[in-house]
Amino acid sequence: MDCCSDIYFWRQCMVLIATCLFSVGTGLKMAFPSVLNPDILSANGTGIHATPDQASWIASISGISGIVGFCMAPYIMKTYGRKSVYIVLNILTALSFLIFSLATNVTSLYVARVVQGIPTFAIVMSTFVLGEYSHPKRRGYFISVKKTMFAIGSLLCHSLGMCWTWKQIAAFAILPYILALILTLMWCESPSFLALTEKYDKCEKSHRWLFGDSTKSKRNLEELISTQMEARNLEKNKENMRTVIRKLLKKDFIKPFLIVSLLAIIMDASGKYYMVAYVVQILTELTNDSSIAAYLTVGSDILTLAASIISCLVIRCCKRRTIIFTSGVTCVFLMCLTSLIRFLKSRYHIGESLYWWFIPSIILSNVFVINVGIIPSGFAIMSEIFPLEHKGAGLCASGIVFTILFSLVMKFTPLMMEKTGVEGTFGIYALHVAVGLLILYFILNETKDKTLQEIEKEIRGVKKSKFNEYYLNDKLIIKA
Repeated sequence: MDCCSDIYFWRQCMVLIATCLFSVGTGLKMAFPSVLNPDILSANGTGIHATPDQASWIASISGISGIVGFCMAPYIMKTYGRKSVYIVLNILTALSFLIFSLATNVTSLYVARVVQGIPTFAIVMSTFVLGEYSHPKRRGYFISVKKTMFAIGSLLCHSLGMCWTWKQIAAFAILPYILALILTLMWCESPSFLALTEKYDKCEKSHRWLFGDSTKSKRNLEELISTQMEARNLEKNKENMRTVIRKLLKKDFIKPFLIVSLLAIIMDASGKYYMVAYVVQILTELTNDSSIAAYLTVGSDILTLAASIISCLVIRCCKRRTIIFTSGVTCVFLMCLTSLIRFLKSRYHIGESLYWWFIPSIILSNVFVINVGIIPSGFAIMSEIFPLEHKGAGLCASGIVFTILFSLVMKFTPLMMEKTGVEGTFGIYALHVAVGLLILYFILNETKDKTLQEIEKEIRGVKKSKFNEYYLNDKLIIKA
């Protein structure tokens, strides 16, 4: 059926647009300190003045409240579902920007930033939401589209900063969340959540509203419900701390958690954060010219946006493993090449005539590769890999890993550049990416175009026969 006349495609797009609007707001939120801090540190600012120590705390305190949000995520996702939680997250983030726009002192800036940090887990949750609400064939490029919106939000914040005050930008940033809230109110609840909570009649209605009632859709619904009924039958005994710990030590949690952790290491080491935060510093050190570095930074932003758009097609056409390993190996090669050329130039003065343009070209090429392959495929896999019963705990655990790795990268990148130079920093990060890819090669399942139930069965070690019968330890458990 043509997508233009497919009502179920447009219903899934409504979920996509809501998450995209939230991602635009997230881009504005992440870039907001770049327009806030210069003003509050300036003697000629708009009214609120802060010390450098206060400004650094305002920028970083959202990370502390973000950990609180990630710890709360498993309970609220399992208890209140996806739709209700997403509504609250939109309201909280909009409220934080409202507090910013009305702020009159440093304390109110602290409060706004703390409130802003609590919904941070939505960055990971939104990938889970798209994974549950979208068709398997659309899931990958839907998530890539959402990632593109983050880049647009960041670019929007930096562009508006040239002509607007940070209070005006804060007031404008409320708009995406209001629009996302309106669209979220029109969703149905996730069929996966309803099956998890044993609301099978509502699950059937929700699944039909999202995916239709074709033969394949009905088969997917039956598989979703039968998988959850089987899981409930295996957990008749009341959950206590011992059973919860035992559940988290099972293969179907440990393996996805290890995969997500390795993907986080690969994305962070390849430059997801430090090539945004320290790109000017890196390029200035490489070119010895701050004006050239400024132009190259703009080029980096444009390449990031272009790569995010192209990744929508790449993630739609190519397998996840192919993308992650092809882009990962290319990234390692480019980072090692950067390290080698910088080392030869700084120690032996080799290649100085080509150095001023060749090294920046490699850096920008690496930025493109990261954003066209590693980041979109990494987030697509993260949205698919956790079994349904572990989604909440997986969100919490992976969120804490993300937060810790983010803090370590942002803290130690300047220190490594000071002690080992750009060549040492890129060499160390290239080693991390290479080791992560090597381990993933042996444990990462292919997830493209598979239903979440099929992925879950593979993670659990359930084998499918040619007769659509599922076996665990050579014992028949489901006949599809």
